[in-house]
Amino acid sequence: MALLVGIFPARADVLVSGLQCEYLTDPLGIDVEMPRFTWKLSDTNHTRGQKQTGYQVLVASSPALLAQDHGDVWDSGQVLSSQSALVPFAGKKLTSSEDCYWKVRVLDQDNKPSAWSSIARFSMGLLELNDWTGPWIKHPTAPQEKHIWFRKTFTLQEKAASAFLYVASVGYHELYVNGQKIDSRVLAPSLTRIDKRVLYVTYDITNALQIGDNCIAIWTSAGWSRYEFFKTKAALRVQLNAKTIDDTAVSLASDNSWRCNISSSEDIGDCRYADHGGEQIDAQKYDANWNAVNFDDANWTPAATVDVNVVLSAQMVEPSRMIETIDAQSITGNGPYKVDMGKNFCGWISIKMNHQSAGDIVKIQVSDNPGTEQAFGQKSIYICNGTPLEIFQNRFNYTGGRYLTIDGLRSKPALSDIEGHVIATDLNRVGHFTCSSDLFNNIYETDLWTYRANTVEGYTEDCPHRERLGYGEVQFASAWGCGFPNYNVGAFYTNVVRDWCDVQDANGWINHTAPQINKHYGGAMWSSASLNISWECYKNYGDERILSNSYPTDKAWLDFLASNVRNGLLQPYNTNYNNGGNFLGDWARPTDSTDPLKGKEFGNTPEALLFNNCVYAMNLGTFVEIAKVLGKSDDAAVYGKKLEDLKTNVQAHFFNADQNIYIDTRQIHLAFPMLAGITPDNLKPAVMANFDKEIRETRPYLDMGSSGLPVLLKFLVENAEQNDILFDHLSKTTEPGYGYFLSKGETAWPEYWNDNCPSRIHTCYTGIASWFMKGLGGIREDPNQYGYQSFIIKPALVGNLTFAETRTESLYGTIVSRWEKKDDQVQMNVTIPVNSTATVYVPATDVKNVTEGGVAIPLANGVKFLRMEGTYAVFQAQSGIYQFVSR
Repeated sequence: MALLVGIFPARADVLVSGLQCEYLTDPLGIDVEMPRFTWKLSDTNHTRGQKQTGYQVLVASSPALLAQDHGDVWDSGQVLSSQSALVPFAGKKLTSSEDCYWKVRVLDQDNKPSAWSSIARFSMGLLELNDWTGPWIKHPTAPQEKHIWFRKTFTLQEKAASAFLYVASVGYHELYVNGQKIDSRVLAPSLTRIDKRVLYVTYDITNALQIGDNCIAIWTSAGWSRYEFFKTKAALRVQLNAKTIDDTAVSLASDNSWRCNISSSEDIGDCRYADHGGEQIDAQKYDANWNAVNFDDANWTPAATVDVNVVLSAQMVEPSRMIETIDAQSITGNGPYKVDMGKNFCGWISIKMNHQSAGDIVKIQVSDNPGTEQAFGQKSIYICNGTPLEIFQNRFNYTGGRYLTIDGLRSKPALSDIEGHVIATDLNRVGHFTCSSDLFNNIYETDLWTYRANTVEGYTEDCPHRERLGYGEVQFASAWGCGFPNYNVGAFYTNVVRDWCDVQDANGWINHTAPQINKHYGGAMWSSASLNISWECYKNYGDERILSNSYPTDKAWLDFLASNVRNGLLQPYNTNYNNGGNFLGDWARPTDSTDPLKGKEFGNTPEALLFNNCVYAMNLGTFVEIAKVLGKSDDAAVYGKKLEDLKTNVQAHFFNADQNIYIDTRQIHLAFPMLAGITPDNLKPAVMANFDKEIRETRPYLDMGSSGLPVLLKFLVENAEQNDILFDHLSKTTEPGYGYFLSKGETAWPEYWNDNCPSRIHTCYTGIASWFMKGLGGIREDPNQYGYQSFIIKPALVGNLTFAETRTESLYGTIVSRWEKKDDQVQMNVTIPVNSTATVYVPATDVKNVTEGGVAIPLANGVKFLRMEGTYAVFQAQSGIYQFVSR
């Protein structure tokens, strides 16, 4: 069905670009059977109010068909809709290994058609278990620490027309075809709960194959399968589905005809708390031809088959990659050599070595502390082969730190001989902030750097050296504060939420970390990450599917909490667990000698009881909203009743009516009941007055730990909008505070609110970046229409700041909020993407004092005055670029 009939001499100025499928650009091997499409619109003339009124999507089995405007897989026909984000595929049933190409065109606000977009691509993975025609394989005798080479040779009679190779590994893998490394990803696949679910990676190897003999070679390591809580072992499964140009099908799978051999590298150290070890590379054992077609593998061992009982899922999250290279800043000593890389980072070390002798042993130790040679077992060993130039570089492990100690070199290296390669999940950064305060700019960038240094292998961890665990409270805080405002993270957090669903027990309790399982400390804020993150994803992207996918997990979690309610309150559960370590309240908040809890609220304290009951109330409130979105009115009513009962009981048990406080005056204890809706409206002013005195006078700093951070910051930024308080506290360089960390030379956030702590690359305090985006920049979601097709810009002009510029990117395009104080006026520049609208708050005492584009508001195109609200004039603005001036 054609979108338009007849000849239109005028074509819209709208351009369609940025095509994505399931939040990814040209993804291969997806296993979502009804994928969703997203595109962005731009207008070359910046026409105000420009929007989409209709679209047509074509999906074809080849670019040639698509070039003829023939969608043999799906032709949506004319759809009169403004939806340009997460549009669901509605064509014929997609099948395993199907390769699809798609494009889209739209109607603009005047019903004029756009040109077709460029062609995008997606392919399907293996949708059924029996699509894998071969078994899992392993080396029959090698110890777990050994890295293994696998290879398989085969012959093609004709040139390959298409070839998808699917690789699943329990542990890491690198793929080579005919000696060529395929793809730039590292540490593949992304981590999951690998005793339950393993991801497979789809590679398009068409152009790497040749007529005649071919070789598929895979280098593997055990990776996280050595982790004691994963009761599994390293294994590999491979499936090749190809066609030659004469349409002959070619299939190849892993089996015991594959050859394998112990490689030249291995893991050293352990895979546990405080010891994630490193790698030992014996260059004397390396054979550069191991992955070549003509290599003689007759002396290699046939692979053994092995049973692995897991769910196989497509990797639909960005892979880990080298995202940045860091140069060494200084080298001291005469051997061992001390190297300062300039900042703490997560990644690989690369060292060029000259004129070493065969058998020389070079030891590389890493620390995040200048006074320590080795932190948390971070050590690697390189055994030289005696060639004039040798290079050590990690492959199947990574390190977290800044300071290297290198022992065993025969000559002092040059600075150019040593590099650090930052390894992270390859998220596209879209958020940027700058203002007139260098301190604020540094805090913002350091927050994001800490987030990036701990976001690797498809999840955000606590630290990249000691634990590497995905604790729930920091995953929630960093998602809200760093991830969603600053990166394209739809695919990433879809994957993260599934990880949390996978670590739920049969009774509904959810582990404190994901994707790993263990027996580490945590509490309700940790375990509710699935619910919290899926809701943030919906607020940012309007994605109902993630809510639907996590709904059973979230409901079972709330039922678990309900089963532990006694006398109207949630009580500590699993009380025999780590002396209250299963029911933590706030963790690692600022402390001093007078603090009996030492900054840690264990589960047997009144503070933890209040905190966890507030988490329960917050979870219930969120779940009720999710139930309403999904049309589950019965659940909304049932859990809404539980919420009202809980709020009444928490208020009765914890509130001191004489003093208008909960337990005491600490910031979290006052803020959380207000944030969770427990505090009755008539009491909020009195509680708020106590909170205000506490945060300004009694403890004039951000009194929060890792689990309290999302509470206090969400309350200050989104609820109470106390931007002046945040300005004051973030302007300080005294302990405790972010400015204090920077004044002490920290390049990432440490684990505790002082500079004497075990870890100096930790996510305990990530999330403050949100204030710069949502507070100073004022860019935030519209609670009346989540997903950013409608959004709010409400900047905070506080303190002595003279300007602030904030930009981010929604599913609809780039959003800009820039304000500047000039003499007696404020100039505010706003960009609203095509096909979206915004409610814009302009600082003003009277709307008559506001102009846009040099004219009075009634004369301004695309702007409608709504109301005066406090110190703002509030406008509804259509898409476009605006310049407001307020005098």
